[in-house]
Amino acid sequence: MLLVQGGFGAGGAEKVVAMIAAHRAGRGDDVHIAGMTMPEGGSYFSYPEAVTLHPMQSGALPRRRVQWNRLKHIRQVIKKVRPDVVVSFLTKINTLTLAATLDNRVPVVISERNNPRAQNAHPVWRQAQHLLARRARAIVMQTDRAREDLPAGLRGRAEVIANPCAPFPGVEEGLGRNGSQLVAVGRLDRQKGFDILIDAMTDIRDRVPDVHLTIYGVGSERSALEDQRDRLGLTDVVSMPGPSKQPGDWMKGADILVFPSRFEGFPNVVAEATVSGLPVVSADCAYGPRELIRQEENGLLVPSEDAKALSAAVVRLSQDPELRARMRESAERNRLWLAPKYVLGEWDRVIDGTQFG
Repeated sequence: MLLVQGGFGAGGAEKVVAMIAAHRAGRGDDVHIAGMTMPEGGSYFSYPEAVTLHPMQSGALPRRRVQWNRLKHIRQVIKKVRPDVVVSFLTKINTLTLAATLDNRVPVVISERNNPRAQNAHPVWRQAQHLLARRARAIVMQTDRAREDLPAGLRGRAEVIANPCAPFPGVEEGLGRNGSQLVAVGRLDRQKGFDILIDAMTDIRDRVPDVHLTIYGVGSERSALEDQRDRLGLTDVVSMPGPSKQPGDWMKGADILVFPSRFEGFPNVVAEATVSGLPVVSADCAYGPRELIRQEENGLLVPSEDAKALSAAVVRLSQDPELRARMRESAERNRLWLAPKYVLGEWDRVIDGTQFG
């Protein structure tokens, strides 16, 4: 089988691809992964030796030829591997994969991992995916709300599968206990709403002694966010060290995950926090946070793009150790729902049904 993704860096789709690949290789499948980019230090997520990686070796290409070369790469990998099923992730990659297999009878499963109505992509990509998706054997969405937003003609072949997630070993014992250590994780771009969080930090700093926020991630908005932080006098309060060195390292010593996204697909960091007992304050954006957070039980939801509501919730949780303690003890429900054994079984059902149905 062949899985196709944007690249081999850190990210929610990349994490799920790595888990599916390891699972299917463990079942004896010949598993291949095609990706468009490879970090200098190699893949952020590890793969078993039995899994073959196919990064695109394109060098520096003119921007106008990027998508053409990605399409060409996918076609070349398919021709080389001759897979019996292809599974692709994310809007542009889905579209390119469907286009690359137009003259091939290999069954294709596509998976949308973001909010297609809100993400910053040209409408042509969404329209092309909807048109080409008619030939996909199955479409995997992450929430019921996301499935309902598909065109009516595609909903019948859509499956809802949440992201597999289990606690990182030893993380629970390393969580903070004083309420002042905040953490945020994600790409440094507008979608993730870190500008809203930095605005909220001016009020949080005044009301929570010794508060500190660490934002883990890389992205195009880094300089703008650093300028915003410095302009607001938060240089000693907000740090931005880049990505965490290992998956889950961002959680060590944290008291609260703050998640200010404007939109999502299914936020892995929120899932990771809730299965590990780390309290969460999150924007109630579409989609994902509402499916993962039970209000007052394992986190607090606030209106999206509302810095005042975000700061008020963070201050409340920071100043209430009993509430944080209760939230730390409420991880079991999400652990069962998101258990990798169960979720990967759902992927098996879709992939095997597509391949042999």
